[in-house]
Amino acid sequence: MRKAILVLTFLAAAFGAQTAPIRARGVPNAPILLEVYSDYQCPACKALYEKTLVPLMFDYVDRGKVYLIHHEFPITQLHPHAMEAACYACAANRVGKYEQACEILFRQQSVWAANGKVDETVCSILSPADAKKVRALAKDPAILAEVQQDMQAGHSNKVDTTPTIILTHRLKQYRIPGASSYDLASGPELNALCRGILDSAPPKRGGRPRPRATPQSRY
Repeated sequence: MRKAILVLTFLAAAFGAQTAPIRARGVPNAPILLEVYSDYQCPACKALYEKTLVPLMFDYVDRGKVYLIHHEFPITQLHPHAMEAACYACAANRVGKYEQACEILFRQQSVWAANGKVDETVCSILSPADAKKVRALAKDPAILAEVQQDMQAGHSNKVDTTPTIILTHRLKQYRIPGASSYDLASGPELNALCRGILDSAPPKRGGRPRPRATPQSRY
């Protein structure tokens, strides 16, 4: 009986991970797919988010040119609170507050990284009702499985450091791994790369021009 319960728990967690809302922003058919693997306790990830990704969302993602997907990749060997932060962010996603959770986790990184109060940090931007839900969800095996699924995807893509950016346009990929290459991922350079890819794309032949896509947020 106990074995059967464990099997059912595992299956529930796996199913929850497979059906979890995508942590993405923009339109899926955008010309550029931008995947970011990051760790909330990583200083370089904080800089990337605040100085590059936030402006990029307004300049490219919300205009239907880039589809941004965020992958959790906590490096627990270096950052002891990173896994808990990733779980709380994914839990916040279930109540429609992923973007807000990302922003506060990065903005208050030095505080919760020192005192370990991840719960207090994330719940400070939630209503009491949402905070109660997020606290429960953060301890749900399905949320942990969701984070682990992202980590496995990262390992499959040979991600071994954060932040790592994988930019895909058609069949071509551009990889920007790690803090050592962070200058390449700064706002002007990444914007220039996106602009160059879009400008070099040949126009479609025939048919009507595709109407401008309406930005969608799945945070």
